[in-house]
Amino acid sequence: MHDLVVDDAVIVTMNARRDIVRGWIAIDAGEVTALGEGPTPPARERVDASGGIVHPGFLSTHQHSMDAPARGAAGDARDFFDWLFGVYYATVLGHSAADAGRATALTAADLARAGITTVVDCWGVGGVGTRRADECLAASVRAAADSGLRWIVAPMVSDRLPPGWDRLLEDFPVAAADLVSPTGVAQGFAERAFDLATGRVEVWGSVELPEMAGDTLLAGLEALVRARGAGFTTHLCASEPGAVDVTGERAVARLERHGLLRRGTVGAHLVFADADDRVALARGGVGAAHCPAATMLLGGSSSPLGALRDAGIAIGLGLDNATLNATADMAAEVRHALMFDRVAGTGAARATAQQVFAHATIDGARAIGREDTLGSLEPGKRADLVLVDTDGSHVGPMGDPLPTLVWQATVADIRLVLVDGEPVHGQVARIRRG
Repeated sequence: MHDLVVDDAVIVTMNARRDIVRGWIAIDAGEVTALGEGPTPPARERVDASGGIVHPGFLSTHQHSMDAPARGAAGDARDFFDWLFGVYYATVLGHSAADAGRATALTAADLARAGITTVVDCWGVGGVGTRRADECLAASVRAAADSGLRWIVAPMVSDRLPPGWDRLLEDFPVAAADLVSPTGVAQGFAERAFDLATGRVEVWGSVELPEMAGDTLLAGLEALVRARGAGFTTHLCASEPGAVDVTGERAVARLERHGLLRRGTVGAHLVFADADDRVALARGGVGAAHCPAATMLLGGSSSPLGALRDAGIAIGLGLDNATLNATADMAAEVRHALMFDRVAGTGAARATAQQVFAHATIDGARAIGREDTLGSLEPGKRADLVLVDTDGSHVGPMGDPLPTLVWQATVADIRLVLVDGEPVHGQVARIRRG
């Protein structure tokens, strides 16, 4: 007898064959153990999907939880730095531990509601090395653990300002000490963070930008994540100046020199990665986090999605900052990715609905190096899944369920979200005994 069976479902597996199973999915000890189209097997608990669509949990491969309390505040930002200093830093630099915990809890509620079961959270409140930063991180980890989601916390550290930022700071109430710390202090903060990992919460290494980390810090973080068997993430080639270090070395080449171009490293944005950068990223097995809504809101004029895909890089989608993407809706983000690529794509061909949905699921799992356990619904993988109601008039008539999910389904249609077979969102009353 199975622990749990979801039956009467249209199951979009996202496995290598992209199978559509019209039947049931069985879960035992938090793992998918079987799928079938025949009679429903016995189970201790059963979810009646009532003909709805079941798909793998979404992954947000690049997110910032700490500015969630200020979502919507970027509407009046004049340019990138006005948003970065006047909205983002203005919010997070003032956080207390209670504020940080609430920001994480708010983000978690949004993610669960949207069917996002795994998140890479590039975390930061500034002041690395202070008691406030330590207490904020601990509070965030507690809230992340309470959410039940699969949460990767990547505390961003920095030990130098990018060129020209000292002048920018004169226009905003932000001090250099809020943003950068001595190398040893930054390294120590990153090391202490790993001791906080618990349950479904794990810790990765991160620098806010490669140009904000000297060689000694990058080398120290590489040794740390290698020793811990952890991943690494950063904003990479997110701006034209940021694609090149102050020494003239390409940012991608610099990470490669430090051994950080490898499976389990995720580069966010990559809008200004050139052809050589993309070859190196693909060769190293680095994943890309594409954040179309945030890129468009900040005035991005081209989508790197096609060029990254043509290079053979595993691509996930990321919701990025709440102040840039207030609705926290992965169904909408999939459509944003598709439409942005249609009007401003850089690849040989425009994206399809099937491709962008894969970026939100199995490709996102590949991007973070977890395709062996996440991203698809097949025996041996974790039971992270989303049940989508198809009763709404906007959903029908339903043909191929995958394009239906991309073009018609909304976050309001999500009825149940499971992580390791346990409900984190939805009408759990639909689960019944026997």
